[in-house]
Amino acid sequence: MKKIKEILDIGKIDSEEELFKKIDNYEYVSFDIFDTLLKRIVKEPSDVFRIMEDKLKRPGFYSARINAENIARNNTSAEVTINDIYDNFNTDQKEEYIDLEQSIEKDVLVCNPMMVNVYRKCIEKHKKVYIISDMYLPSTFLKEVLRNNGITQYEKLYVSCELGKTKAKGDLFDLYLEENNISPKNAVHIGDSWKSDYVNAKKSGISAVHIPRVIIGYETEKYKTRSEYMLQKFIKSTVENNKFDEYGTFGYQKFGPFLWGYVRWIHNQLKKEKIKKVYFFSRDGYIMMKAYQKLYPNNDVDVHYLEVSRRSLRIPTLWMDCSFDNMLTMVSPSKRIALASIFDCVGLCIDDYQNLLNKYKFNVKVTFDRNNIKHESELRKMYSELKEDIINNSKLEYDKLIQYLKQENVIGKFAIVDIGWSGGMQRFLKKTLDTLNIKNNIYGYYIGIADYYTRNMSVPLNMRGYLFDFKNNSNEIDKRSSFVGLFETLFLEQGGSVKNYSQKDNKIVAERYEYEYMKNGKPTSELTKVRAVQEGALQFIETIKKNNFLSKEYFTPDELYSGLRNTGQRPTIKDIQMFADFNFYDEGEDVKLANPKGLAFYIFHLGNLKNDFLSSRWKVGFLKRMFKFNLPYENIYTWLLRFK
Repeated sequence: MKKIKEILDIGKIDSEEELFKKIDNYEYVSFDIFDTLLKRIVKEPSDVFRIMEDKLKRPGFYSARINAENIARNNTSAEVTINDIYDNFNTDQKEEYIDLEQSIEKDVLVCNPMMVNVYRKCIEKHKKVYIISDMYLPSTFLKEVLRNNGITQYEKLYVSCELGKTKAKGDLFDLYLEENNISPKNAVHIGDSWKSDYVNAKKSGISAVHIPRVIIGYETEKYKTRSEYMLQKFIKSTVENNKFDEYGTFGYQKFGPFLWGYVRWIHNQLKKEKIKKVYFFSRDGYIMMKAYQKLYPNNDVDVHYLEVSRRSLRIPTLWMDCSFDNMLTMVSPSKRIALASIFDCVGLCIDDYQNLLNKYKFNVKVTFDRNNIKHESELRKMYSELKEDIINNSKLEYDKLIQYLKQENVIGKFAIVDIGWSGGMQRFLKKTLDTLNIKNNIYGYYIGIADYYTRNMSVPLNMRGYLFDFKNNSNEIDKRSSFVGLFETLFLEQGGSVKNYSQKDNKIVAERYEYEYMKNGKPTSELTKVRAVQEGALQFIETIKKNNFLSKEYFTPDELYSGLRNTGQRPTIKDIQMFADFNFYDEGEDVKLANPKGLAFYIFHLGNLKNDFLSSRWKVGFLKRMFKFNLPYENIYTWLLRFK
């Protein structure tokens, strides 16, 4: 029974602390490489050959490579070398194949964070560390891969194919002990192979620890494609190399992959359309620009940051048409339209018009149903009294906007990049340039183009969406509407929204509103957390761009969006705890992302439930926080949309 229990217990390591306790009393520690210190981000080692087959465009290569290795192993009792394997290929491209295989191996190998941390603790404790591997790849290659993953402080590397001895037979352990004059009782070996690393080490008198091949937690998850599997394995293998808090980890694992995919798509669009100048729009475009420049530091596209906002581009156009109906195409597309949002939309401060509000018996918190707002006669009458102020203010801001656009050389063929969702800023910019007879050919690139983009098509707009695009595909699905506030929060620039423009020291500069996420000169908790999310995302981009294989692979937007989608549409309790209480500022309103009152309260106040739900900028989070149970909240949200 004791022997059976010993076998059953092996391979179960709960933590690196537990593992280190098992080896702490030993002076000499040896590690296996593959599936121990390093992990391949492919599901099976032979997937490397499938990748080679794809790269070489040679059908049948995968099977031929496996067959060649089998032949080589049948011809010798010792470990084979990679040269032995390719000697069985009928080709004069042997060296090319070897180089390609090693190149791909290098790209798919990443450190196993838990085991590398144990290795580092061994170094800190001044233990003598050796590395022992049964492998057909040469030691020069293995040393390079180990070095690339920060593993350099070991005494010696033992590779079976160069020594004619193997762990599989046990004689490689004997050689290791003999060469270094090590007493077996002072040595421990760590590896993933039950027979080679555990049983045979013990036969040589060495203590052994058998570790599970599943350590990082990805093998049990299901992925649709090999590329998606490899990406997720890469993420989970590399995230622990950084000292992130939970927000930095979220940025690295979920926001980073999506941001990476988006800027890659932008780069490809710019090349496709032969665009040499791109403007990233503030504020959401700031993190996009940083990601783009990190990924493409040396490219032939002029990258600019244009300090604009919906307000700074919208207000200067109102003197051309400030009708009530035109205003409705500019105000927030929300189901409920706040009176404060209408004033904000036309560039006026609602607090300056208290007497006018009193005249029409409105208060600053009143809201209107979008479906009925056109028929609000009192609102229309009040709005008509604002027109003179709207036009006067618009003309003042128009003059400064013109100067700013000319200063920034906004002319000719160029691209603009922003988050989305309906092309309003592109419309206002084009309308201004057209009015000035400034030649322009604007390509708008957005994360998504929503179905209400049509309200901005009074001028022709050339625009495309990455994640969804109703303009070019009427059958699209809006993939962020149920958590738009949470999604937009991730893109925050660290500064206030642009209000308008002024002249300072012979230069036109953007005047900004006070930053919503700074209070008394100190960052709010939201700002601190979003900074951590963005730092994690940028670190992901910095890490993955060094991987030659993944950086050339194609991933669909949905594959890269899956992490954000899960948080937004299928949030866990932890997701709610992390983000639900974030303040969200938009169109003059300040609301929590998902902050429902108690379910008991709403049972007796159904009207409050409707208003609070519609005001929430993370509607699935609102439902999850209110009910707390695991329910299909995204489906519930979709069903509720029918009653808008």
